[in-house]
Amino acid sequence: MAKQLKKLQTQQISHRRYDSRKQSEELKVLNSIKDKLNRNKALIKKADKGASIVIIYLKEYEQKVADFILNNGADEVDGNIMTKFQKDLRSTINNCKLLIDTGNKGRFINLNPETPLLRGLIKIHKAGTPICPIINYKNAPSYKLAKMFTGILKSYPPLPNVYNVQNSVQLMNDLSQIPFVPELKLASLDISNMYTNIPTKDLIDIIDMVCKQHNIEYMLKREILTITRLIIMQNYFSFQKKTYIQSNGLAMGAPTSSIFSEIY
Repeated sequence: MAKQLKKLQTQQISHRRYDSRKQSEELKVLNSIKDKLNRNKALIKKADKGASIVIIYLKEYEQKVADFILNNGADEVDGNIMTKFQKDLRSTINNCKLLIDTGNKGRFINLNPETPLLRGLIKIHKAGTPICPIINYKNAPSYKLAKMFTGILKSYPPLPNVYNVQNSVQLMNDLSQIPFVPELKLASLDISNMYTNIPTKDLIDIIDMVCKQHNIEYMLKREILTITRLIIMQNYFSFQKKTYIQSNGLAMGAPTSSIFSEIY
């Protein structure tokens, strides 16, 4: 909603003259909303569920994000850590010759990486209205490698997909196989901050064990574990020009986090 307001305002201002009285009135309303938000130091944020929006004071929003960072064990670090991450990425790509073709290794390097930004959606359906963290991981150094690695994890080793569904069609098919009786009840369970609570050391041990169970060749297994460690270690984000890294858990927004959770 905030982006829509800004877009509408920009479109209105770009017109040298207004075609109608209605356009002029719309611009006045948009400017009035913007001025009122600025005067009261407030923001317009999306709610976590539905199409609702939330007007929230800036200090309150910042406190909710700070609470999330504190409660999930993220520590502030030097903003130059991305240089190290980019160096580690290149080293990993050069050393994993079985999984990454030498002629295509440039495809998995982000030449202009950026620290993923954290923003929060307001959970209006939860007590205390905490935030639901949203992180855009697409410009992170390891994003392209993580996206490719997701496909590898589905093949080496193959997963039974016991704890997830591929799409809504599969869900409907699975539900249709359940015999319907009057006493049937459908329960929905939620895990609080699942990605940040996955113990990464245990995850690596599980991947190692599953590779052995499927008789995956030693050098191939080593490369799988090497890339896994790299992606897990590059679990960081920024908020208000400060950079944070999580020593445990999975990176929010990373393509591999969903399948890592399935493996765990």
